Amino acid sequence: MDPMDHPQSENSHEPSGLSAQPEPSGRERLLDAASRLFREGSFRDVSVADLTKAAGVQAPTLYHHFRDKEGLYLAWAERALVGLNVRIREALVGKTGTRESLAAIAAALLTQDELDLTVVLRDARREVGAKAQERLLQLYLAAVIEPLGSVLVRGVERGKLRPEPIARMAQAFVFGVLSLHARHSLEAVEPEDAAAWFAKRFLNGFSS
Repeated sequence: MDPMDHPQSENSHEPSGLSAQPEPSGRERLLDAASRLFREGSFRDVSVADLTKAAGVQAPTLYHHFRDKEGLYLAWAERALVGLNVRIREALVGKTGTRESLAAIAAALLTQDELDLTVVLRDARREVGAKAQERLLQLYLAAVIEPLGSVLVRGVERGKLRPEPIARMAQAFVFGVLSLHARHSLEAVEPEDAAAWFAKRFLNGFSS
């Protein structure tokens, strides 16, 4: 049992014949609460009180597991970005062409709702400390820019893309795609259609 959580009452009983499901630890409840709250609000918008109330724990539980709100934010962001990386890499399985690979990455970015990348990257620049900023940017590069950069490099090598700086091309791609996300777009478009449209336009714009 989580040392900072309240134990169950001695008078509570399991239903006869049923095995009790393990109760989520305070750590997991806080991560779940962070997932619900940070996907809709920025680091500044969400308070410790908001997080502990949503998790059903006391503030000492947060400090025990994560040290402070920033620590919980980092743990949530890492879990979300690792999940996004898995989504991107799975989307790329079997994709060999530059255009279809770009469309696959765009679709992965447009269909995930665990975090708003634009808000997380803004928080990394403005709201958290230097060490947290560095960690968030490392996670973003590993989760998104590395697999995207590999596709762009192959596109340049195959003559599909102009030999522009890969980092700039990757950033242009990511933020162009995110502008079409349902959170930000004024037009309701199916993610797969938006992904295919943007991949084609991007490829045309940077074609060799």
